[in-house]
Amino acid sequence: MTPPPPPPPQPGQDSLPALVDDLVSDILLRLPPDEPECLFRASLVCKTWNRLLSDRAFRRRYCEFHRAPPVLGFLHNRSGLARFVPTTAFRPPDTEHCYAIGCHHGRALLRERRSPDFLTLWDPVTNEKQYVRMPDIPMASANGLVLCATPGCDHLDCHGGPFLVAFVGFDAGGEGASACLYTSETGVWSTPSYLQLDSYLDPQPPVVVGDALYLLCEDGETIMRYKFAGKRGLSLIEPPDVYEEGVVLMPVEDGGLGIAGLDMSTLYLWSLKTDPGGVSGWKTRGVIKLEMLPIDNLRSWRHLVGFAKGCTSDIVFVTTDAGVFKIDLKSEEATKVCEHGSSLVIFPYTSFCTPGTILEPTKFYMFDVCEYSALSNF
Repeated sequence: MTPPPPPPPQPGQDSLPALVDDLVSDILLRLPPDEPECLFRASLVCKTWNRLLSDRAFRRRYCEFHRAPPVLGFLHNRSGLARFVPTTAFRPPDTEHCYAIGCHHGRALLRERRSPDFLTLWDPVTNEKQYVRMPDIPMASANGLVLCATPGCDHLDCHGGPFLVAFVGFDAGGEGASACLYTSETGVWSTPSYLQLDSYLDPQPPVVVGDALYLLCEDGETIMRYKFAGKRGLSLIEPPDVYEEGVVLMPVEDGGLGIAGLDMSTLYLWSLKTDPGGVSGWKTRGVIKLEMLPIDNLRSWRHLVGFAKGCTSDIVFVTTDAGVFKIDLKSEEATKVCEHGSSLVIFPYTSFCTPGTILEPTKFYMFDVCEYSALSNF
């Protein structure tokens, strides 16, 4: 006797798996980006979750939901070589024979020690590297950044694609400062801009605001501006004050240039404003007492060493005798991110790290290998 036919599907039954996927996706969307291991653990629960988390559409929704990429760690130069210090579970492979110049739009700009004629562009999340020949300008020291040049990109999730390199060199032999712009689509450097400069470039990370690169000179006593779009050129800006315990540059919410300076456990915040008559001047944005830092006395060593745009607030980094701390400028909370505080320059690295972006050789750096192997058995 033939078995009875299966019952007809109930109304809406076919759409149930899609509905469940949507609900799961909405839940996973809320996992914190500054704890990337949460996404990777979730991707190991089952094939369905792995498919959802690896999907490009989910990655896009995740970036838009959280609005700004998290700080995954920072690069610093130790014994002349770039080393990545994680502030999350993300741990990329070490770079070899390079030292760091800057981090921006998901990529680090490195100088090759074994091949000094080349710059390395490194994406720590994907572990992809690209190489650019150095510009033909005189330099004893240099600074610069990589900029994403993908048309229409909102720079939430920059990985690969066309790019620019804004680069400034300084020659102590009397040539002063030189700056030029590299475009990946043409593969050539622009005609250099020159500026006579008696001071020197600081190694602190530069910052991009609009169509200009801003750099510190002479321990923060001068700010250099390299306009790399339209009529290119170099110019100097006087800072609002001189701070013995460190200065960092930053973009501010209105799209202008900001600066933070540290003096005797007090952080001073400024922004550069232009009045209707076209005259620019510094305006105070606030003062923060760093009483949250574990500093025993006023003579304890501390130095302002970096800035990053976090997921919910701007962040500055301060190195002390007790280690390196990140300070949330909105909540004024301090969190230790590194036990050793010897670095005077750090390059914070911000990027979303999801199962859909990270490459296989890098993936196993996300967790302890034993932990990852155990999770893989579920």
